Amino acid sequence: MLAPMRTVSAKQQEIREREQTILDLAQAMLLERGYLGLSMDRIAEEVGVSKGTVYQHFVSKEDLLAAVAVRSANTRAELFERAATFRGTTRERMGAIGAAAELFFTLFPHHEQAERVIKSSSGSEKITPERSLSLDTCVFRCFGTATGVIRDAVASGDLALRPGQSVEQVCVGLWNLYTGAFLMRDLESHLNIPAVTDPMPALVANSQVLLDGFGWRALSTEHDYESARLRVFEEVFPTEAKAAGLLPA
Repeated sequence: MLAPMRTVSAKQQEIREREQTILDLAQAMLLERGYLGLSMDRIAEEVGVSKGTVYQHFVSKEDLLAAVAVRSANTRAELFERAATFRGTTRERMGAIGAAAELFFTLFPHHEQAERVIKSSSGSEKITPERSLSLDTCVFRCFGTATGVIRDAVASGDLALRPGQSVEQVCVGLWNLYTGAFLMRDLESHLNIPAVTDPMPALVANSQVLLDGFGWRALSTEHDYESARLRVFEEVFPTEAKAAGLLPA
């Protein structure tokens, strides 16, 4: 017997819509002004409610930041999962995940800063456990997708792990390459070094160097991975790539 469908009252729908409006405003504020420019007073004013009402949705400014981060982290996980379905070799599929990361960092430039604030000792105490768990779940989804492609590479013979080397170590090496580059961008942009302020070209090149170092075949000297990267944008992410300026509109 089918369970009866739960109906949503007008009041519940109003609360849900208001919460999404708050999240949209917070995300726009982060893009425009960064974390320090995120203002609960301004959000309350623009939504047309009291600040107390905003706090009924989010227990702190950090909790609101975490909610925005969870929403964008879910998008990142979905991009990774779509990338892994790209029709190509295992190394091309890993390159597709790299292209997904490139899209994500372009479309959500505030995300890395938000995660650092949330996961700091002071920030983590001010968000709900449910929000923290949701964020961790999104990270595990991304990690699981990437390690799945690496396992496929090992199984197919495209990648031979060295003694003592694990699939997880390969994944962490690639993950650190990206997070480190964007951490440096956020902390050292005042240096005005092109590879720091705009890390993506160096990341694309260095990821190929790292994969060559792992011995993941075909090596970059044997295959045109730039063409494969463009094909990923065209075949898997045409809408997102156009929005990010990575494909002509």
